[in-house]
Amino acid sequence: MTPKSSPSLKWTPSTPLLIFTALFFPVLIALGVWQLDRADEKQQMETLLNERQSNAPVAINGRALIDPYTRIIAEGEFDNSRLWLVDNRQRGGRPGYEVVQPFILSSGPEVLVNRGWVVAPSTREELPVVNLVAGRQMLFGSVAVVSDHPMLSAQTDSDAWPKIITQIVPEQMIAGDHTVTEYYVRIDAASVGALRTEWQPINMSASKHTGYAVQWFAMALALFILSIFANTNIATWWRQRKTH
Repeated sequence: MTPKSSPSLKWTPSTPLLIFTALFFPVLIALGVWQLDRADEKQQMETLLNERQSNAPVAINGRALIDPYTRIIAEGEFDNSRLWLVDNRQRGGRPGYEVVQPFILSSGPEVLVNRGWVVAPSTREELPVVNLVAGRQMLFGSVAVVSDHPMLSAQTDSDAWPKIITQIVPEQMIAGDHTVTEYYVRIDAASVGALRTEWQPINMSASKHTGYAVQWFAMALALFILSIFANTNIATWWRQRKTH
């Protein structure tokens, strides 16, 4: 009896799927690499955050620029005539505002202080009631990184206080010759005037970015395998090969 010939692997291309793979495979790989780059950046930020948070607080006494995440101590008093409510902030899934006020330093300049979060009233027409802090205080906090989102702003058409804004932009909010505008401070929970804080200095951890990268690479691998099976007879070839 003549033995059966060994099955051969054949290329049976599907043009639409090849085009789809050629377009999306490099995109998925690029997204994975981008997430790895972001993970590396966040890892450096986390290392810097841990290092600076372990140091003793630095006194704010002038306009000198202080590095992000640095713990600070400041003496002065809140300016209760000016108060901003940063909209669209949530805690525990509940909508609310972050309360920002100028803090007049004993040395003269002002610095913006984010006092924390308050829950939003039941209707948009209502504003939350914020307890004000009078008199000279010793404030503890950390220097926060100023975000720069193109769709958010510290501008408002209202002349009434408090003013609702969507982003903290110090130079737009209290620009002046006697104002510290290069950064703002997130108050410590133990300081007088602190509301609900629960700060997240880094909005997404390095490990989460790494997890997203793995997902993108897994999708790229799945697309590659699908393309191989769709453009060859590998499934049939493998089954026939096992029977020989």
